[in-house]
Amino acid sequence: MGLFDFFKHTEPKDVINLDEEVAKIVAIYETYPEFPAMSEDRNVDEWLESIAKGTSKIVPRESMIRNEDGLLPGEVIILDWVNGKDSTTAIFPEFFEMELGIDPVETTNELLFADYLDILNDASVINSWTLFQLNEVLKENGLTKCDTKEQAVQLLKKEFTTDYILNMVDPGIYILMDKGQKIVGKYADVIHDYLDTPPK
Repeated sequence: MGLFDFFKHTEPKDVINLDEEVAKIVAIYETYPEFPAMSEDRNVDEWLESIAKGTSKIVPRESMIRNEDGLLPGEVIILDWVNGKDSTTAIFPEFFEMELGIDPVETTNELLFADYLDILNDASVINSWTLFQLNEVLKENGLTKCDTKEQAVQLLKKEFTTDYILNMVDPGIYILMDKGQKIVGKYADVIHDYLDTPPK
Protein backbone atom coordinates (compact mmCIF):
# COMPACT_ATOMS: atom_id res chain seq x y z
CA MET A 1 0.00 0.00 0.00
CA GLY A 2 1.41 3.41 -1.01
CA LEU A 3 1.92 6.34 1.32
CA PHE A 4 -0.95 8.31 -0.21
CA ASP A 5 -3.36 5.42 0.40
CA PHE A 6 -2.71 5.83 4.11
CA PHE A 7 -3.58 9.52 3.98
CA LYS A 8 -7.05 9.11 2.51
CA HIS A 9 -9.82 10.37 4.79
CA THR A 10 -13.58 10.44 4.54
CA GLU A 11 -14.70 13.14 6.96
CA PRO A 12 -13.92 16.83 6.33
CA LYS A 13 -12.10 18.57 9.17
CA ASP A 14 -13.17 22.10 10.15
CA VAL A 15 -9.96 23.32 11.73
CA ILE A 16 -7.09 21.39 10.14
CA ASN A 17 -6.73 20.82 6.41
CA LEU A 18 -5.42 17.26 6.34
CA ASP A 19 -4.52 17.45 2.65
CA GLU A 20 -2.18 20.34 3.42
CA GLU A 21 -0.68 18.39 6.32
CA VAL A 22 -0.11 15.39 4.05
CA ALA A 23 1.61 17.59 1.48
CA LYS A 24 3.91 19.08 4.14
CA ILE A 25 4.90 15.69 5.54
CA VAL A 26 5.41 14.10 2.13
CA ALA A 27 7.54 17.07 1.06
CA ILE A 28 9.72 16.55 4.14
CA TYR A 29 9.90 12.75 3.83
CA GLU A 30 10.86 13.01 0.16
CA THR A 31 14.16 14.57 1.28
CA TYR A 32 14.90 11.54 3.48
CA PRO A 33 17.12 8.70 2.23
CA GLU A 34 14.18 6.35 2.91
CA PHE A 35 10.50 6.80 3.68
CA PRO A 36 9.60 5.85 7.27
CA ALA A 37 7.35 2.82 7.70
CA MET A 38 3.67 3.36 8.37
CA SER A 39 1.41 0.53 9.54
CA GLU A 40 -2.03 0.01 8.10
CA ASP A 41 -3.44 0.19 11.64
CA ARG A 42 -2.41 3.80 12.20
CA ASN A 43 -5.26 6.29 12.50
CA VAL A 44 -3.77 8.73 10.02
CA ASP A 45 -6.30 11.52 10.55
CA GLU A 46 -5.58 11.59 14.29
CA TRP A 47 -1.85 11.42 13.64
CA LEU A 48 -1.97 14.33 11.19
CA GLU A 49 -4.05 16.40 13.59
CA SER A 50 -1.64 15.72 16.44
CA ILE A 51 1.31 16.80 14.28
CA ALA A 52 -0.51 19.97 13.22
CA LYS A 53 -1.27 20.74 16.88
CA GLY A 54 2.32 20.05 17.90
CA THR A 55 1.52 17.12 20.20
CA SER A 56 3.28 14.59 17.91
CA LYS A 57 6.30 14.74 15.67
CA ILE A 58 7.28 13.19 12.39
CA VAL A 59 10.11 10.64 12.26
CA PRO A 60 13.43 12.52 12.48
CA ARG A 61 15.61 12.42 9.38
CA GLU A 62 18.50 10.85 11.30
CA SER A 63 16.33 7.81 12.00
CA MET A 64 16.29 7.04 8.28
CA ILE A 65 20.04 7.23 7.70
CA ARG A 66 21.86 3.90 7.56
CA ASN A 67 25.09 3.43 9.47
CA GLU A 68 28.35 2.09 8.02
CA ASP A 69 27.03 -1.45 8.56
CA GLY A 70 24.00 -0.75 6.40
CA LEU A 71 21.50 -0.70 9.26
CA LEU A 72 19.02 1.96 10.34
CA PRO A 73 19.16 3.13 13.97
CA GLY A 74 15.83 1.38 14.60
CA GLU A 75 17.21 -1.91 13.29
CA VAL A 76 20.16 -1.65 15.67
CA ILE A 77 17.93 -0.80 18.63
CA ILE A 78 15.44 -3.57 17.95
CA LEU A 79 18.23 -6.16 17.97
CA ASP A 80 18.90 -5.32 21.59
CA TRP A 81 15.19 -4.97 22.45
CA VAL A 82 14.07 -8.39 21.16
CA ASN A 83 17.07 -10.30 22.50
CA GLY A 84 15.79 -12.82 25.05
CA LYS A 85 12.11 -12.11 24.34
CA ASP A 86 9.50 -14.68 23.36
CA SER A 87 9.64 -15.31 19.61
CA THR A 88 5.86 -14.94 19.40
CA THR A 89 6.14 -11.32 20.58
CA ALA A 90 3.53 -9.40 18.60
CA ILE A 91 3.32 -6.21 20.65
CA PHE A 92 6.15 -3.76 20.17
CA PRO A 93 6.52 -0.26 21.65
CA GLU A 94 5.10 2.32 19.25
CA PHE A 95 8.37 4.28 19.21
CA PHE A 96 9.78 1.79 16.69
CA GLU A 97 7.34 3.08 14.10
CA MET A 98 6.56 6.59 15.32
CA GLU A 99 10.11 7.73 16.20
CA LEU A 100 12.45 5.28 14.47
CA GLY A 101 10.43 4.79 11.29
CA ILE A 102 10.57 1.00 11.11
CA ASP A 103 7.95 -1.73 11.07
CA PRO A 104 9.11 -3.77 14.09
CA VAL A 105 7.54 -7.08 13.01
CA GLU A 106 8.86 -6.90 9.46
CA THR A 107 12.26 -5.67 10.66
CA THR A 108 12.59 -8.52 13.17
CA ASN A 109 11.82 -11.05 10.44
CA GLU A 110 14.36 -9.44 8.12
CA LEU A 111 17.02 -9.56 10.85
CA LEU A 112 16.24 -13.24 11.37
CA PHE A 113 16.72 -14.01 7.68
CA ALA A 114 19.90 -11.92 7.58
CA ASP A 115 21.42 -13.99 10.43
CA TYR A 116 21.52 -11.19 13.00
CA LEU A 117 18.97 -13.06 15.11
CA ASP A 118 17.96 -16.65 15.69
CA ILE A 119 15.26 -18.42 17.66
CA LEU A 120 16.46 -20.65 20.46
CA ASN A 121 13.94 -23.36 21.24
CA ASP A 122 15.80 -26.04 23.12
CA ALA A 123 15.87 -26.74 26.85
CA SER A 124 18.69 -24.23 27.38
CA VAL A 125 16.12 -21.42 26.99
CA ILE A 126 15.38 -21.68 30.71
CA ASN A 127 18.88 -20.32 31.38
CA SER A 128 17.70 -17.06 29.78
CA TRP A 129 14.56 -16.78 31.90
CA THR A 130 14.36 -14.39 34.82
CA LEU A 131 14.03 -15.64 38.39
CA PHE A 132 10.42 -14.43 38.32
CA GLN A 133 9.62 -16.52 35.21
CA LEU A 134 11.30 -19.59 36.68
CA ASN A 135 9.48 -19.21 40.00
CA GLU A 136 6.15 -18.85 38.18
CA VAL A 137 6.72 -22.25 36.54
CA LEU A 138 7.68 -23.77 39.88
CA LYS A 139 4.61 -22.27 41.55
CA GLU A 140 2.28 -23.50 38.77
CA ASN A 141 3.61 -27.01 39.32
CA GLY A 142 3.25 -26.96 43.11
CA LEU A 143 6.93 -26.51 43.83
CA THR A 144 8.59 -24.10 46.23
CA LYS A 145 9.96 -20.85 44.86
CA CYS A 146 13.71 -20.32 44.87
CA ASP A 147 15.81 -17.40 46.08
CA THR A 148 18.27 -17.42 43.18
CA LYS A 149 18.06 -18.06 39.48
CA GLU A 150 20.70 -20.78 39.70
CA GLN A 151 18.67 -22.70 42.29
CA ALA A 152 15.51 -22.35 40.21
CA VAL A 153 17.20 -23.65 37.03
CA GLN A 154 18.66 -26.62 38.92
CA LEU A 155 15.28 -27.45 40.45
CA LEU A 156 13.52 -27.30 37.08
CA LYS A 157 16.11 -29.61 35.53
CA LYS A 158 15.80 -31.99 38.47
CA GLU A 159 11.99 -32.08 38.57
CA PHE A 160 11.13 -32.05 34.86
CA THR A 161 12.18 -34.15 31.90
CA THR A 162 13.85 -32.52 28.90
CA ASP A 163 10.72 -33.16 26.83
CA TYR A 164 8.56 -31.38 29.42
CA ILE A 165 10.94 -28.41 29.43
CA LEU A 166 10.90 -28.33 25.61
CA ASN A 167 7.12 -28.11 25.77
CA MET A 168 7.39 -25.15 28.13
CA VAL A 169 9.87 -23.21 26.00
CA ASP A 170 8.15 -23.75 22.67
CA PRO A 171 8.28 -21.74 20.39
CA GLY A 172 11.47 -20.29 21.88
CA ILE A 173 13.12 -16.91 22.34
CA TYR A 174 15.05 -14.53 20.14
CA ILE A 175 18.81 -14.64 20.60
CA LEU A 176 21.56 -12.63 18.97
CA MET A 177 23.78 -14.47 16.51
CA ASP A 178 27.44 -13.46 16.10
CA LYS A 179 26.55 -10.73 13.59
CA GLY A 180 23.90 -9.36 15.93
CA GLN A 181 26.21 -9.45 18.95
CA LYS A 182 28.84 -7.46 17.05
CA ILE A 183 26.30 -4.82 16.05
CA VAL A 184 24.88 -4.50 19.57
CA GLY A 185 28.40 -4.22 20.97
CA LYS A 186 29.52 -1.71 18.37
CA TYR A 187 26.49 0.57 18.80
CA ALA A 188 25.95 0.03 22.54
CA ASP A 189 26.03 3.77 23.26
CA VAL A 190 23.39 4.50 20.63
CA ILE A 191 21.16 1.70 21.92
CA HIS A 192 21.41 2.57 25.57
CA ASP A 193 21.15 6.31 25.04
CA TYR A 194 17.90 5.77 23.19
CA LEU A 195 16.44 3.09 25.45
CA ASP A 196 17.75 4.88 28.56
CA THR A 197 19.19 1.66 29.91
CA PRO A 198 22.67 1.05 31.30
CA PRO A 199 25.09 -0.85 29.03
CA LYS A 200 25.29 -4.56 29.84
